[in-house]
Amino acid sequence: MVEIYLDVLIGLNLYITHALLSCCEWLRHTKAPPLRKGFSSLIGGLSSLLILCPDLPFAALTAVRLGLAGLLVLIAFGFGDWRRFIRQVILFFLVNFLFAGVMIGCWMLFTPPGMAIRNGVIYLHLSALTLILATIAASLAARGLSWLLWRQRPERLMEEVRLQMDGRACALHLLVDTGNRLTSGGVPVIACTASRLAGLAPEAVLRAAEDLSALAELSGSRWASRIRPVSCETAAGRKLLPAFQPDQLTARDGRQLHCLIALTDSIFCDGEADGAAPPELFQS
Repeated sequence: MVEIYLDVLIGLNLYITHALLSCCEWLRHTKAPPLRKGFSSLIGGLSSLLILCPDLPFAALTAVRLGLAGLLVLIAFGFGDWRRFIRQVILFFLVNFLFAGVMIGCWMLFTPPGMAIRNGVIYLHLSALTLILATIAASLAARGLSWLLWRQRPERLMEEVRLQMDGRACALHLLVDTGNRLTSGGVPVIACTASRLAGLAPEAVLRAAEDLSALAELSGSRWASRIRPVSCETAAGRKLLPAFQPDQLTARDGRQLHCLIALTDSIFCDGEADGAAPPELFQS
């Protein structure tokens, strides 16, 4: 019977949760706000108290772990939309699953003293040096895997930005596309899938991505003066897209980006990206 110290249990799993969230960031090339990531890690640490409960059936444990993964991802990365949220939850759950598999393998092979696993929770009474070295090794492995996954895709570099409008905000995952040469009055333009801004822009603006006549519904509203048409050349011909200037657009490094957001009904990278941005927008 392993003697469990609650401070070690919670602290260790807080640390592990933070490392797993970092792995997801590297694998998906996204970035969680530090405060949200820290709070998510704290919830992950507190959830380790499950180890004190009786052994749960496999189905119940799977449901609990999936629900917890969804909660931690929601806190750290936000919701965005269902497709991206589900992908992020699955990735986080799989990273957890692989980590737990490695720990169970170590347990079966070496049976280290002071180690316990129950209900998917790991308890290890490790020295600080061992924990630091293990973290460095895990970080290098995650970065190596991220490099392997992305090295064949240099033409599909992704950037994440935070868009704010009328007191509301959302994260956009953008494809940096050398083929995007959209400008309006010398200002670069991001082409964004209209459905990604549901809840941020009025429905009439979103529908205008398919039919500009929908903008007539905005007559007399604040948004009517914000919208400007941007000419876009595609394989199907030339069309006009509704575009607006966001209140604030922030890059991952904190820089403020100055551009327009043009709404389109196109899908980018099979739904992996929310839109396409010109490379010069992210050049220092």
